[in-house]
Formats: sequence, C-alpha cells, structure tokens
Amino acid sequence: MYLTPEQEAMLKGEYGWSTAKAMEIIVKVGESLGAENLVKIVHAHISGVSFSNIGEHGARFIRDFYEKGGRARVYTTINPGCVDYSGLQSIIDNSLINAQKDIDNALAKMGFNPVFTCIPYWYRPPSPGEHLAWGESSAVIFANTFYGGYTNREGGPIALAAAITGYTYNAGLHLSENRRATVLVTTAPDIDRQVIGAVGLWIGDNIREITVIPFAKHLTFPELKILLASMAASGSHAMSVVPGLTPRGTYIEEIEEKIVIEKNDIDKYIGDEYPRGSSVLGYVGCPHTTLMELMEVARLLERYGSPRKGRLLLTIPAEYTERYRLLINRLKSKGVEIAAGTCPVVSRLRKKYDVVVTNSGKAAFYLRKIHGLKVRITGLREVIESVYA
Repeated sequence: MYLTPEQEAMLKGEYGWSTAKAMEIIVKVGESLGAENLVKIVHAHISGVSFSNIGEHGARFIRDFYEKGGRARVYTTINPGCVDYSGLQSIIDNSLINAQKDIDNALAKMGFNPVFTCIPYWYRPPSPGEHLAWGESSAVIFANTFYGGYTNREGGPIALAAAITGYTYNAGLHLSENRRATVLVTTAPDIDRQVIGAVGLWIGDNIREITVIPFAKHLTFPELKILLASMAASGSHAMSVVPGLTPRGTYIEEIEEKIVIEKNDIDKYIGDEYPRGSSVLGYVGCPHTTLMELMEVARLLERYGSPRKGRLLLTIPAEYTERYRLLINRLKSKGVEIAAGTCPVVSRLRKKYDVVVTNSGKAAFYLRKIHGLKVRITGLREVIESVYA
C-alpha cells in the first residue's frame, strides 16, 4: 500500500502511540481488501460504544486510545450507548450507567461529539462524493443512498481509527466502480407503505447486490430511513439507488435482474397478530426519531388521554431533550416514555412485554434476535393506537 510521508510518520509513531495504532489497524484492513492507498475523510461516526454490546474488553480498547493520546482529527459523532441520561423513561435498564459513563467520558475527551445517535446526518449532512468512515449500518446506507456520500460499512474499531488519523482505506464503496447497482426491485401494488420496514427486511434477507428501488422515491424522509435501515439490518446492504433522489454521479446503474416483491413475501417479516389483553410496548425511533417524526407523534396523540394497553417508547438523540424541550414535555404529558441517546437494540429492558408493536423493521429484527420478543410491524398511527386506543 502506498502511504504519503505524513501517513508513514503516523504509522512509525511520530504522532504518538494512539495514532500509530490507529494507522496500523487501517493499513492492515486496507491491505487485506486490496486497497492501494488511503483516502482522507471529513466525518467519522463511531459505533460499538454501548457497554452492553462491547463489554469490558471493548471499553478498555476505547480507554487505551484516549489515555495514550488519541484525539479526533476530523468531525466525529458517536452512536447510542446503553443508558438513558435524561430520566424521562422507565423502560430501559440503567444499571450499567457507571460503565457507560467511563466510555462516554473517554470519547468526549478525545474530541468526539457526544450526540449519541444513529442519525449523524441530522447533525452534518454529507455532500455528494465526500469520503466518510461511518459505523452504524442504518447511517451508512442512508449516507450512500440519500446523500451520495462515500463510506463503507465500518466496524467500531475502524471508524475510531479513522477518526484519530483522518484517513481510511481506499476500497469498497470509496471507489466509484464498486457503486454499481444491478438489481431493480419493485413492489406489488397491494403492499401498504405502512409496512415498509418489512419490505426492507425482505430485501436485506434475499438480495446481496446493490439495488435500484424506484418505489422509495415516493416515501417520506422517515419512511425512507426505516426502509434503508431495515435492509441493512437483515442483510449486508450499505447502499441502494433511488432514482431522482440518489445524487447523479455517485453510482453506476447496470440492471442485470428484476425482482417484484409480492405481499405474501413479507408476511413473515410483519409478524403475527397478537391476542387482545396482551401487554404492549409501542416503539418508535429506530433509527432515532427526527423532529418531523416527534411532531407527527404529538399530533396523533392529541385525541388520546393516557396509555390504556401498555407503554409507548420513543428514542431520540441525546440533545433533543434540551433543543426541543417544549415538545418533549408535551409528549411526556401524554404518558410517552422518552429515552435519549440510547435504544432497546443496544441496551437492556427492565421488563418483558407480550408484544412490541413498531414501525421499524430494524427494531423488529434485533428485538426478535437479541431479546427474543414477539414483534409486529405496522404504521406509525397503528403503533400509537396499539397503546392508546
């Protein structure tokens, strides 16, 4: 692999242990993937920061980089951890708060922005053709598809190393020839957009190539976010092409196969009906809710009083509790549980519900897999009705 004089100096330790170790990680991974050189990035997003996922060994890895001088060289954001610092909910277990604080403090002292969210594009939208080093599968696929950013689907250590050096390996989706969409996917007319998360799970589970998904052009921003996150959850997808939305010049379209998704294809991903009297956890916020979604939830709740059949949980970026305080208070007055800077996918739940009702395919995938929960995918309005009506 060719390295510039600056990159060579980093690797040799002239910038300190942390930078040398970070560069070593990037070079080794890049060489294993056949990268000929490194590429400069403008934004890193660090996943793998939840103590409930990475444990003490992962926490030690992060602390080592901080204690030995590692600092961010580029704009860097952080994925959700496993605790809620806001005190606005009673669903997520905060028993690991001290261990999570140690991780969060080390990351903040390295100069990483403590947004604790899986939607880093909400803070700094990528420009077409920009090189990024992002962990968090839902963010990666959204960056490549909607914004035309160039990022691979990185693991937490690689994203951390890229943040410290300012570089990543020039392979995969950083190369234009690898951003080639070959499968055209359409949906049958009787598929309701309310279960778009289930459509995403089917695509991720059944297709390996980069897809062209023209039906996604008609989705709202939140619906597109849910679709893409679901594709990335059940499969290895890091990019798709939405004609008219994906910036031109950031992909190559060469259709080799056409697939139509039928309604019966997605039934098993939607999940079974649940009996009356079940204890219900309604869940919205995977990926984290945008302001648009919070306002829509507040609007839909206007006709209801307190929850009748369970609880409604919203997960949001950490700073929303201050930035949108009046809206948050309005939601709390309706009995909504609000978790800031975390989510059930990377944390523990205090109790087990009979069923989780959500609009998110990604949440359904991981709550079934990690927590062994029964999950039903439906639209936002139906999620709220499942708890309040």
